[in-house]
Parts: sequence; structure tokens; C-alpha cells
Amino acid sequence: MILEPLDDSELKPKRTMTEAYKSIPDHIYTKKWTPLAPTVLWNLQFYDWGEYEGLVSGRYDEHLARLFRKRMDDGMELDRMLDEGEIKRKSETMVYWGYPPNLTIRADLHSSSSVMIYGPSHDICFCGINDITREVRLAYNIHMEEGYPTEFWFMFPDDEALDRRHMKLGYKLREMPKRYNDLPIAASKIRDIMMDIRNERTPQYALSSFQISVFYLMVGGVTKFSNWDALGQIYDGVNAKNVYELPHYMFGYEPWPPMLNTFFALDRDQWCISLSRMLSMNQLYMQHVDKESLEIIKKNYPEEFKRNQLTYSYQLKKIGVPLPQQTMKCIPPKFNPTTGEWESLEFQYPEGLRIFYDDPALDLSFDEATSGVLFNLTHKTKNLEKVTKDHVISIGHGLNTRYLKPEGWIEEEKRKKRRLRKVKKVRKLIKYKKTA
Repeated sequence: MILEPLDDSELKPKRTMTEAYKSIPDHIYTKKWTPLAPTVLWNLQFYDWGEYEGLVSGRYDEHLARLFRKRMDDGMELDRMLDEGEIKRKSETMVYWGYPPNLTIRADLHSSSSVMIYGPSHDICFCGINDITREVRLAYNIHMEEGYPTEFWFMFPDDEALDRRHMKLGYKLREMPKRYNDLPIAASKIRDIMMDIRNERTPQYALSSFQISVFYLMVGGVTKFSNWDALGQIYDGVNAKNVYELPHYMFGYEPWPPMLNTFFALDRDQWCISLSRMLSMNQLYMQHVDKESLEIIKKNYPEEFKRNQLTYSYQLKKIGVPLPQQTMKCIPPKFNPTTGEWESLEFQYPEGLRIFYDDPALDLSFDEATSGVLFNLTHKTKNLEKVTKDHVISIGHGLNTRYLKPEGWIEEEKRKKRRLRKVKKVRKLIKYKKTA
């Protein structure tokens, strides 16, 4: 499908961010965490909570599970092609990382980054928690060997395995988050059950490392367009307790991979630099939107499709995508643990250039902008007056990538830089001899 933007007249919020936050009923468990998930409050600027609640309490669960399932099906074939060398321009191609499922990674870094963080043989099981019922509503497990997925399986909301009971406690898997207010404790109990299920379904991997990742579906399932902002949002969710002094994190691992545990102890800007280096060599990527999934949503849930269309249009036409430097220097919302209230709700970015898809210098259609755009812009890019088509490396995602630079341009750029460094050295030497 070709995705079209909404008209500007439809992009005028009905309420402020503060009013959007207040519209969430106090009994919604994850209300306190929503300022760290800006897309939720953006949606509630346009929609009443009553409209949004139906999505969160039911269909959101099934939709996310189906979306992740499709991503993994597509990802397995894509990873096979990567492994067999069928994708030639890997450094210019972005793919889904798979863990977490909403992050993208450069194809040439996929295997090495995975092994570096998680090890050569491991399982990760993601468990989505419904924000309203506080029940585990979906789960999927992925096994990786040397950085490539070899097998995965899913639990949808009606799966009987979610009713599996803990051997010692007797509680069902799905009800653990309700039983333990401290999410890390609930995660450890869920892991006990999920490890048994993993060993039953794939006994050949029983000795592989095993991590569980729990996340709330509404506040943890959606990220911004910028891959840098997406990483910042992950930092905020994991450090909700340590940095923002909320009751517990919004999502996390049990146990923590040692490298990630170290990275999350960094400051927010250093975290973004370190992880974006492993995922894209610090290059800015405007996240890919799965058009096939959107087509299914449009056919079956037209009001939900309109909501997605509005979210994308609002970001790309009205807010704009910040540059990496702006993401690094943004000031997050401030929570007061004494009063239990947020003193500020919005991320405050420094003034400066932002990327709007309809900028004539960029020359992108809305459909192209939502297909994924890789830029040769990093946090080190300085004195930039405007972003143009010359800054675009490729458009698209995975096998559906269109390359805007000629093949071999990266090597040529490296040669130019080497020549420039040599010239600078020679000039410095000549200057030194003249003054000696």
C-alpha cells in the first residue's frame, strides 16, 4: 500500500499534553509511566480515553502479537539471506534487530552486536503485559546462534500455556504482574515458568543462556521515528526507577546481560552514543513502518488505521524528527517522588533544525519517509544548515531497500578522508619546518 498523510486541518490537538495526561483514569496502573512514552500522550491529545481504552484492553494485545510474529517470519528469511551473502550492501541496509523487536540495526552489524551483548547461544523471551488488566497477554521466544535466529515460538492471548502455574507458588504465568507490584520480582517468577516451557519445546537448547524481558504493551510497545529517540526511550523505561524515581522500571531483562547492565548505568546521552554505535554506527535512521501490517489493520480496524496515520503525520509534519545532537541534549520530564506527581510532562529539545518529510530540500514523499530513511548524519555532524537529499543513503528496509548512493561510495569517502589527513600532516610538517 501507499501511505498518505492526513491533512493539516486534522492535525490540531484537542487538548494539551497536561490535559491528555489527566484524561487517563487514576486506576490505570501505568499512568505514572506515560510521560516516558510520548506517543501515548500524543494520541490522547486527539482521542478521548474511552476510545483509546478499547484498543489497550483488548485488540492491542492481539495486534502486537501478530505484528511481532510477522516480523519474525520475515526476519528469518532475511537473516538467511544475510548469512548467505545475498544482500550485498549490508552497511546501507537496515533490518529489525528482533530483540527488542522495535529496534532496527544495520545489516552488517546484526550478528556481531548480538553475540557481543547476548553471547553465542541464547534464548530471549519477551512477555507483553496489559496495562489495564496487568496480565501477561502475549509472549514470544527467539533462539539465536552466533547472532542469527534459528527458531522462535509464540504465545497469543488465548494460549493455554499462559495458565501454566508456578511449581512452588501455584500462581498462573499470566497473573504474575498482578501478584507482585515490583516488576523485576514478577519477571523472575515468570522466568521460572518460561524456562520450563522453553526446555520442553526446544530441549536441544536447554543449556543455552535464557533471559526474560517483560514490558507493558501501551507504554512500552511504541517508539518514535528516530532510532536515536527510540534508544533514548528504552533508556528511560529501564531507568524509570534509578533515574526518575518511579516505583520500578517500565521494561527490562531478567537476568540482565552484563554488557547491557553496564551500558544502562551510563548517562542518557552516552547510552545513546554507545548503543547507536553498535546498531547503526551512530547514523540516524527514520524508523520503518510495516505497510503490509497497516493494510491488514486498515481492512479490519479502520479507526485504528486512522490513529496510526495521525501519529505518523503528526510526527513527520508538525513535530519533526530531531537530529542526534538534539536527542542527546534533550531534557526529559521530571517526576517528584515526594508528591508522586510529574512536575513536567514533555521532553524539551534544544532549538534547531529538524527533519520534516515535506521539506523541498529533502524531496521525500510521505510513503518514502515512512518506509525507513537512513541518513549519513550522526551526533558528530556540525554546522548543518539544512538536511537535503544528499544526506540520504538509502530508503526502505531489508530487501525493500533503495540505495541512493552509487555502489562503492563508502570506500571512496574513506579514501578521501585518508588523503585529507595526509595533506594536513604534510602542511603541518611544512609549517613546522618554516618556523623552526
